[in-house]
Amino acid sequence: MNTAFIIGNGESRLIFPIETLQGHGCIYGCNAIYRTHPSLCNRIVAVSPEMSQELADVKRQNNIAIHTEIIDSNSISRWNYVLESDTHNTRPRNVVHYRYWTGGKPSKNKKLFEKINHRDFSEAKGSGCSAVLHAAEYGYKNIFMLGFDLLGAEQWLYRNKEMSRQQNNVYKNTVNYPNRDSMKGYLKYEWLYQLTQTFRRFPKTNFYFVNRLEYIESNPLLIDYFSFAPNNILLGIYADLKKHITQEGTPRWMRIKKGRLFRN
Repeated sequence: MNTAFIIGNGESRLIFPIETLQGHGCIYGCNAIYRTHPSLCNRIVAVSPEMSQELADVKRQNNIAIHTEIIDSNSISRWNYVLESDTHNTRPRNVVHYRYWTGGKPSKNKKLFEKINHRDFSEAKGSGCSAVLHAAEYGYKNIFMLGFDLLGAEQWLYRNKEMSRQQNNVYKNTVNYPNRDSMKGYLKYEWLYQLTQTFRRFPKTNFYFVNRLEYIESNPLLIDYFSFAPNNILLGIYADLKKHITQEGTPRWMRIKKGRLFRN
């Protein structure tokens, strides 16, 4: 089977019945997805020690399907998202933050400021991006990503291309999920960097980014980053994914050309 579905835990996925993915490809879930879908996933990826331990415990207690493979920090790829051809200045056009991010207000404590506000995304590991990378390295030729909202919750309520930072996760404010009112400012840059670098590393793999239209059109960073990929990324809404699964109707996938979205 050449297809994998990577299910993120962004709240947009609640509008799509993810159970319908069964039988159509390998299903990857992230972190606490077993709590609401204990038998759905073929693989569950958890990077944090706390979440990995939770999964190990419930697996031992037979509260996850026996066929589900748990992929923890010891099992994920050691690749750091840097290509051999990359330099420190490699970045998409019009993108300020790519591999490196600097943000926040200066602190009187210079060492503390540098530690907190300067990040190298090649050193970071997250469950969603690790799951996409795992599927690509495993050899799946069609990889669908859903629930990768990247922005804060209820983005459709924001106007003038403002980007929401309202906490956005199906399992927010539960055990092993920190209680926060807003998402960390650098996370969208980290995720976009790691996804784009994965697209660049696997130019012969088809990546499908599936989400609400508002999370595609209201994220100006999405086009800037994904246009750096070798034309192997297609974008669409959940209705397109449904058409692909049921083969009822023709999905109208979008591509990025010359800095704009175009439907096929």
